[in-house]
Amino acid sequence: MPGRLTVRRVLALVAVLLWPLRAGAQPQPGAPATWQVEALVGFTRVAPDDLHARVAYDTAWLDYLRTAQITQQHAGGLEELGDATPFAVRVTKRVGRHWLVGGGFSYFSSEASSSASASYRYTVVDPKAQEYQREFAQSLEVDPLVLEVRDYFPHGLVGYDVGLGSRLRLGGTLSAGWVIADCTLTRSSAALGGFYVTSTRTDLEMSGQGGGVAADALLMARLSVTSRVGVLVEGGYSWHEIKNVTGTRESAQRIQDGEATEVEREVVGRAEGRWINQAVTVQTASGTWRGTVPSIGVDGPPFTLSLSGWQIRAGVSFGF
Repeated sequence: MPGRLTVRRVLALVAVLLWPLRAGAQPQPGAPATWQVEALVGFTRVAPDDLHARVAYDTAWLDYLRTAQITQQHAGGLEELGDATPFAVRVTKRVGRHWLVGGGFSYFSSEASSSASASYRYTVVDPKAQEYQREFAQSLEVDPLVLEVRDYFPHGLVGYDVGLGSRLRLGGTLSAGWVIADCTLTRSSAALGGFYVTSTRTDLEMSGQGGGVAADALLMARLSVTSRVGVLVEGGYSWHEIKNVTGTRESAQRIQDGEATEVEREVVGRAEGRWINQAVTVQTASGTWRGTVPSIGVDGPPFTLSLSGWQIRAGVSFGF
């Protein structure tokens, strides 16, 4: 009996002595793991001004007599790019109590497809000969106008955070890398009528790609659910500016008399090279509208594909 008590006491003492080592070997619920694998999805607004200039020009072309006191009708509306859903994955390693480093990859795309039309009708009377009249009737349409962008961003990152309580950590990350982006512009338009009935149909397709140095600056909050699993929310600003976009431009224009069945003239063109902002004007009832459109093979300042903007993302992390 005394022997059994002695053995039990020894085993109990050993268990007490080993407990700190055993506890130290198991991550506590709020303690960050050395390695983290993270997956996130979020929201961002896309507003590439130079690409959206095509929308502004085509809208001005359709509305060139909107302010005139004549019979007219409008339908539809041309749209710019809107929201995008960024996806991101990354692996980080904690290199100190507050610091972490790692690498990752993010991606998002956005597409806008729209159409619009306008028609005008009026009569011109010669003030010196009331019996002389000219009828003007014209219909215009853009169907469709398609804009699309894609953004690929492999990057490295450094982060800093601090613990608040046993489960919550607040901090931020700075990511830098080389962004690769591409864009596509597709347009089909038609003009029918005028003082002399003429039909003109134009088709245009442009594609381009470029790359450049980019960065993301994000604030982050991480909540540990278990010793291995956590949830995180982050938000901040992304600088993604591609100033050298190159690609191809293919166009076709078909002109014919409104009463003819065969095309009178067809002009087909193809160009390769750097995207630029070509100056354009539209004569409207209220004055001259001036703007630009993306093009290739003509003179103009360089085109910039701006995919910068505010982002917010949420996701999960797995530690090991």
